[in-house]
Amino acid sequence: MNDRIRELDVFLRVTEETSFSAAARSLDCNPSTVSKLIQRLEDRLRVRLFHRTSRVLKLTREGEQFLEGAHRVLDALEEAENGLQNTKTRASGVLRFNSSLLLAQHQLSPVIPEFLERHPHMRVEFVLTASPIDLFENHIDLSFQSGDIPDSSLVARRIATTRWTLCASPKYLSKAGIPMTLQDLQQHNCMNFLAGSVRSTWALQDGSEPVALNVNGNIGSNSAELLRAYAIAGVGIVRLSDVHVAADLAAGRLIRVLEKYQLASEEPIYVVYPSKRNLSPRVRAFLDFLNEKFEAGWASI
Repeated sequence: MNDRIRELDVFLRVTEETSFSAAARSLDCNPSTVSKLIQRLEDRLRVRLFHRTSRVLKLTREGEQFLEGAHRVLDALEEAENGLQNTKTRASGVLRFNSSLLLAQHQLSPVIPEFLERHPHMRVEFVLTASPIDLFENHIDLSFQSGDIPDSSLVARRIATTRWTLCASPKYLSKAGIPMTLQDLQQHNCMNFLAGSVRSTWALQDGSEPVALNVNGNIGSNSAELLRAYAIAGVGIVRLSDVHVAADLAAGRLIRVLEKYQLASEEPIYVVYPSKRNLSPRVRAFLDFLNEKFEAGWASI
């Protein structure tokens, strides 16, 4: 295909310069090279493109017909190349995210309108899952994940940290009372996150000692958003990442409980992507935007 483009380029240059030698000078090659390329083009097309005499070089009728098509092909190629160069320097196209529903809803979605306003040639798509998915198979540009990143081939940039928080609504606490000790939780409706069909234990600490507490409640779900909604509605106590409930705590819809029993350790949150090399402008633009918006931490949004 490259040879065919080269033939077209030489053909057009010969028609412009009206001689093989002049075309060769403008292309910085030998006249014999120009002659061979034109001959090869004619052999492939099985037509004569030029009338050759000692004094003049003129297009044949077939050459004139071919000239119009050659211009269209090379113009289209130039347009495609220019479009690609613009794409390489301008953030445009589709940016696909993967994250949990809560992370997208409470941390990413609020800032997306500003990002799109800055980059009007872009659009974004959210692929929301309870756990990370294969970035390549699902054509994901950026994934937001917490905890350990099992795939070492991925680039993981730490952008924030989060801690687990026990909280409930004022309505629930006024009705059921405020728990003061870990033992008090046995008397409360503790809504649990389900990992598959398994109820997760609540990782807490008593002084310096870690505690894995089995709690009971009348609602369990693998959706943190559903548990959050039930907590706000006054159904029970929930254990969620503070990233997910920061706005609810600030607005007073939820209240922290048993703060002294919370784990002191923090869990990192990463933005994950396939490679540092040859990042597309759309990915680079969002990473820069991410640094700007989340510099002071997630809760600052």
